[in-house]
Amino acid sequence: MEFRLLKTFVTTTKLSSFTKAANDLGYAQSTVTNQIQALEEELGTMLFERLGKQIKLTKDGEHLYAYANQILKLSDEAKDLISSSLIPKGSLIIGTAESLCLHRLPGVFNTFRSRYPKVEINLHFDTGSDYRTLLRKNTIDIVFFLDVPCNENDLITHVLFEEPMAVIAAPNHPLAKKRQVIPHDLSGQSLILTANGCSYRRIFESILAQIGAKPASVMGVSSNEVIKRFVCDGWGIGFLPHVVVSQELKNNQLIALPWAGPAFAIKAQLIYHKDKWISPALRAFIDITLTAFKTAGT
Repeated sequence: MEFRLLKTFVTTTKLSSFTKAANDLGYAQSTVTNQIQALEEELGTMLFERLGKQIKLTKDGEHLYAYANQILKLSDEAKDLISSSLIPKGSLIIGTAESLCLHRLPGVFNTFRSRYPKVEINLHFDTGSDYRTLLRKNTIDIVFFLDVPCNENDLITHVLFEEPMAVIAAPNHPLAKKRQVIPHDLSGQSLILTANGCSYRRIFESILAQIGAKPASVMGVSSNEVIKRFVCDGWGIGFLPHVVVSQELKNNQLIALPWAGPAFAIKAQLIYHKDKWISPALRAFIDITLTAFKTAGT
């Protein structure tokens, strides 16, 4: 039995009139008549006694009416349940670097929280080079990270923008006087870099290794603020996203060395597994992020 036929039957019964049912449902009266006849033919029984312009349920009609009401009620409840499930709620686990969270994502989070306050956001900062593993294990839902473009077949990647990087030093550092700084200039220098596993540390060290530049020492630090402080104090040369050190550069606490080596080509990317179920909450986060950076033109 089709739901539309049952709905017509129930409406006709409640209003005790084919004409009133047609008006209520937005049908022609002939449509209501045809639908009731189709239902009677399917069931092999008469549902209404027709006495002139008056109609009255038969015994079979009374039995069907009781069930039809329940069927339509359950149908409406199912629709309401499914519709409500399409509203973003639940939780999201987002992997990202702390620097990106502080300098690139606040606008995204503000928009998302204002629209979908029922979604719980959990941030996972310890992604590093393990983001692929975490996505494949479904430990995190999505990653916002810096790296060379990801071309893994089982991962969906949205490249958002190129992240400008800065090779930084204290203003009184000997290399600050050079008009150009190339990788060989970092041979014998002390480096203050992010911790092992950081994608852009890996890229920076790879560039140095390719041309044989050998730093005197490398200190790995997990905090950008500590890196900036150590570089300011003359402990060595650092390498961080330009946006992270913009205030210190403006205040002349640090300088960006005039890098003339290979381009870093570090991209900000949004990535998730191709087989990941895109929940309404995750879809909303992806859409807001893509829109935010497209609009910003960053």
